[in-house]
Amino acid sequence: MPFTLSKWYVDVVTGDGRVALAYWAVGRAGGAHYAVCGLQRAGAGTPSSTFSLRAAHGPRMVGDRLLWRAPSLALDASLLRLQPDVSRRLLDSPEGAVDWTAWAPAADVRLTIGDEVLAGEGYAERLDLTIVPWAIPLRTLHWGRWIGGSRSAIWIVWEGEHPLRLAWLDGVPVADPRVGDEGVSLGDAGHLAFGERTTITDASVGEQLTSLTSLSALIDRVAHSHQTRWLSRGSLTVPGAPALAGWTIREVVRWG
Repeated sequence: MPFTLSKWYVDVVTGDGRVALAYWAVGRAGGAHYAVCGLQRAGAGTPSSTFSLRAAHGPRMVGDRLLWRAPSLALDASLLRLQPDVSRRLLDSPEGAVDWTAWAPAADVRLTIGDEVLAGEGYAERLDLTIVPWAIPLRTLHWGRWIGGSRSAIWIVWEGEHPLRLAWLDGVPVADPRVGDEGVSLGDAGHLAFGERTTITDASVGEQLTSLTSLSALIDRVAHSHQTRWLSRGSLTVPGAPALAGWTIREVVRWG
């Protein structure tokens, strides 16, 4: 069955630690077509999430700016990227491929959600799949991004039949990165230390997407996958320079 999925992810963290994560995904499976958008918020009161199938229009790029309006989420997003994109094919197999692009490793972001404006440093990435997600040879995913000023760090670790261990500092690949609970070793490039963390998400995919009942045939295949995502301060130390503070968003996803 022919399958394609394209997914955008955008985030922002304000100076006082409020965070918003927005998603838009469009997929085709056989003759079916669907589009989904979502919004998660944390850092001020109880974390919340909203998902909608009224998602006809996704983000569009105008030079170094990404613009997106999602009326079903009361969301208006504008990002100005501060660094060029970074791309990598994460999987190339007979079953299909996974292509990843950090369109904005670091960005100035303004999200208007209803009457509230969240402005700060943020990030945007896109995933393009021609393989169904449950066929990816992956047991555990570790992903994260750190931004401080106009500097950035990104890491991706896959555990399973197709292991990967990747990281970039300011868009430059890092040799032999090491990701742990307390931070990320960037080898000779430096070290990123995590501060105290706030939970953004701690639930299975099925628990998060209960409102999307019309997509149950697809969601049920990954419903038991568990996602935990955190927000924390992060301190980057590189040789010959003082430590630089910023915000980290990171996650662990385990497939059941």
